[in-house]
Amino acid sequence: MLDSLEQGINAFLSNVCLPILRIFFDPINDLLAPIYQPWATIVAIAFFVGTMVWVGVFLKESYVNLGRVNKAWYTDLRLWTVVSMLPHVFVYFYFY
Repeated sequence: MLDSLEQGINAFLSNVCLPILRIFFDPINDLLAPIYQPWATIVAIAFFVGTMVWVGVFLKESYVNLGRVNKAWYTDLRLWTVVSMLPHVFVYFYFY
């Protein structure tokens, strides 16, 4: 029963959403297709790591934590930004 439900959902999404999404994503896919995949992964990881370094090191605490009442270390948004981005980096490394 679940297989038929899954097939029905896939058929519906393929018939309704796929033509709409292709309008937007086919040109992007054509543009990015010649790029060597490992380089794309390296660039994506560099962007994530660079953003984490920028937020964690270079942004001022007073700017990031504007209006923060509790001054404990675990309420610093710079820390949670880095922590929330780490799973993305791990996924890119895993599938590299």
